[in-house]
Amino acid sequence: MQEDNLTGLQVKQDGNWVPVKPIPNAFIVNVGDTIEIWSNGRYKSIEHRVVTNESKARISHASFFSPHEDVEIEPFDQMVLKKPGSLQVYKKVRYEEYVQKIMNKKFYGKEHIGFAKISD
Repeated sequence: MQEDNLTGLQVKQDGNWVPVKPIPNAFIVNVGDTIEIWSNGRYKSIEHRVVTNESKARISHASFFSPHEDVEIEPFDQMVLKKPGSLQVYKKVRYEEYVQKIMNKKFYGKEHIGFAKISD
């Protein structure tokens, strides 16, 4: 939920940081990598950041939903089979291993999700 007329959240679009315009009485939900994998890429995670406002203080509150570290994540069957001829884009990965790969390497942008992609 953003304060009216006070931007701070930005998303990366076509290589540029774009401010997210506040919508009164609305919540912003950033879809993460787990949902991108579960949806077989139908719902894309977004690269985002929060910047300070020079003239007015603002508060950010982040809430995260993550599976247990032992859970294996992969696209749901119905997301792969939804369209005739569609292929599975992401392989099965253990969530803890995925997080460790992200934390142990310096990635740029969203290239870390490539670890879960099925190679051509």
